[in-house]
Amino acid sequence: MTSPEKEALAIYDTIRASSGDRPFAFHSVEEMRQETLAWQMSNPALIRLRKASPEVLIAFLDQSIDWVKAESRDHANFRITSTVVEATLYCLKEAPKPLPPGVVLKLLTQLRESTVTQFYYPLGPFLSILTRAEISDEMRSELRRLHLQYAPSPTGKLEERTRRIRDRLADLMYVEGAKELEPGRGPWSEIVFAEVAGRDDITRAGWEGLLEHCRALEQAVPSVKWKKRSWELIQALGASEVWATLERWLALGPTPGQPPEARSPIEDSPYQKGAVWCLAMSERAETASTIGDFGIACLRKVPMLGAVSQKVGFSCVQALGAMERKEAVAQLARLRAKVKYSVAQRLIEKCLKQAAERSGLTVDELEDFALPSYALDTEGKTEIAVGEGRATVCLSAEGRVEVIWRNAGGEVGKSVPAQLKKAFGKEVKSVAGLTKELGEAYFAQRYRLESSFIRVRTMPLAHWREHFIAHPLLGLLGRKLIWVFSNEQGWELSGVYSDGQICGPRGEALDLAVATKARLWHPLSSKEPEIEQWRERIFSSRIRQPFRQAFREFYQVTDDERQTKMHSNRFAGIVMRQHQFSSLCRAKGWSYRLMGAGFDGFNVPTKLLAAWNMHVEFYVDVPSDRDPSLYDSALSEQSGAGINLFLSSDQVRFYRDRREIAVEDVPAIVYSEVMRDIDLFTSVTAVGRDEAWSDQSDRGTGIVDSQAQADDISAVFALRIEMVSRVLPLTAIAAQCKVEKGWLEVRGQLGTYRIHIPWGAVLRLTEKGARRLDIPREVLDGVGVDFSVFPIELDYRTETVLRKAHVLANDWRIDSPDLIRQLM
Repeated sequence: MTSPEKEALAIYDTIRASSGDRPFAFHSVEEMRQETLAWQMSNPALIRLRKASPEVLIAFLDQSIDWVKAESRDHANFRITSTVVEATLYCLKEAPKPLPPGVVLKLLTQLRESTVTQFYYPLGPFLSILTRAEISDEMRSELRRLHLQYAPSPTGKLEERTRRIRDRLADLMYVEGAKELEPGRGPWSEIVFAEVAGRDDITRAGWEGLLEHCRALEQAVPSVKWKKRSWELIQALGASEVWATLERWLALGPTPGQPPEARSPIEDSPYQKGAVWCLAMSERAETASTIGDFGIACLRKVPMLGAVSQKVGFSCVQALGAMERKEAVAQLARLRAKVKYSVAQRLIEKCLKQAAERSGLTVDELEDFALPSYALDTEGKTEIAVGEGRATVCLSAEGRVEVIWRNAGGEVGKSVPAQLKKAFGKEVKSVAGLTKELGEAYFAQRYRLESSFIRVRTMPLAHWREHFIAHPLLGLLGRKLIWVFSNEQGWELSGVYSDGQICGPRGEALDLAVATKARLWHPLSSKEPEIEQWRERIFSSRIRQPFRQAFREFYQVTDDERQTKMHSNRFAGIVMRQHQFSSLCRAKGWSYRLMGAGFDGFNVPTKLLAAWNMHVEFYVDVPSDRDPSLYDSALSEQSGAGINLFLSSDQVRFYRDRREIAVEDVPAIVYSEVMRDIDLFTSVTAVGRDEAWSDQSDRGTGIVDSQAQADDISAVFALRIEMVSRVLPLTAIAAQCKVEKGWLEVRGQLGTYRIHIPWGAVLRLTEKGARRLDIPREVLDGVGVDFSVFPIELDYRTETVLRKAHVLANDWRIDSPDLIRQLM
């Protein structure tokens, strides 16, 4: 640390020590001005700063954002924050100009990364001392990204302070001679109008009329009058030409040529919204795919800012819902699996229900009928001619999509032959589009099928045969799953498709002559002997199921939950990584917003269970909200946007008709699937136990140990032990391992270790006893094992146990300093 840096740090420490008496309560503005000025003139830190050399002022500026960020994190430090900001303003005014480029670039980068710091930091004065001549390419890049954060809201509103900063940023990043956007145009509409300008006068006038008509659409759903006028304009230009052009324009995406964090500006949104609704009037099969792609791009989340273009994204959903084509329904199902905004999910479900009502079907039946076959054969392959070559698109049972190319000479490879790519660019692009859509369709259907566990969907046997056995895509999923066949008289058997027939758990062929219905099998619907038979059947036959079914964890109400009655503490008291937790919530259909200690401090993750007229809430807290002593601990750490990095888990509560119900009254399948979600959340995101946790007195019956007892969830523990025992012989370390009463013993080169299979705790066995080891996550992630080769999919905890076993079996290769210290 240089001398100026030491002096700047000493001034900061003095600010922290001397700001406690800073005045803050006043009767008038004049009193505030006078008292604050008097305090500033006598404050030892600010006196020291006024006497400092230019080098110290530069050093203070270099660290100023770090110090503002550190103090503004806790609202109780507002006096210190105010003094640091005043010191920064003094440095900005008195430091020699221009500021060192490295300091300017660092400050711009830090401001761009922390939206909360922008609120406190004197951004306007900082930008005012910069000149366009001193802006380097790296600085300009940061200015552009910062400029995006000050874009108008979707309604076009812009506060005066925001407008001034936005204008100043635009002025600084301007390059002489660079082309500027036309007034009222954004990046997308600029490209569109530039293309239109190259047409002949009559055609250009027609297109400009259509685009202005698009921009005039204000309603969420266009009126009959608007549609009629649209059709007249489209016919005048030539319908086929309009459809092809609009598809090409939407393929540009909502923010062409912009950084990933860019949102669609208010200038583009009206044009895009009208273009989507015009295109929805087309009868072309590929139209739905184009609108679906554009909708997904619009509803992509930009961190801390929201969707790229929520308004246009919702228009895509509604336009697909209005199209009376099965391709549109398939795209809505795709959006439901890809887009996790709760508002968007509700809108998608509404559109699907409306489409189903028009067809006289249920939503599930409509989605079954609407799913395209993609021209796949029974092995999940389709061949497409490209010139004199061929592309074979292959969809595996695990959902992976590969393309095998064959050129005119018969040579085979995974990359596009150069001559085909050059001569048939459009066809090659079409193959790439099919590959992407096929993969997304597979995962959308897998998500839909697994979600149906909690809805308990039953369907006619003929419908099941047509869609879940014979269908080229759904059949890839259905033929790997276990189904329950029944009739109205109470007859019931479970079976799986095998070599053209349905077989039971022991491999025996089933006679379905009396069966009339089919539904997905769940372990809770069978007794233990049948569950064991199915696990053996699936494993020995090497049937890799699209999701865990035979080896699915199931959860039952515990004695502790009967004692607390109205809530469950099964997974309470666990510290979790909040951003990772939020991502998993979206993936599993839970609604949740990120929380900070200073705002939105009571946001309950919630999952709607519409089929049961229920919802479930999983309480979480920012640790420092629960225990104020944690404000100064690592658990109070926040991101640049003021979001706490960690959360603590708490109670789970169930509601029917918005009225709380006892845990024991929750349907068994609902309880099990909900607890499976929460087990996933708390295992994947966990960083440790919350030692300060206790059952909240206003929401419970007293303090209860949150650690679930082994006896209460023995079925889950036994399943994990069974999965490890089954796959262990298939690993390269099998000879070094053995399973003993819930522990996996591993013999390494440097010692012997034991891993607790249910929870994953690791012990090193020594002559003096056992010593606990904590294996860093980055070490586990580096284990080079392909878990997809196992006949069964492993849950997160079981996979982690096997990763730990591989690390310890090869302990002589460990190069992690942290783990080496523990071993020594």
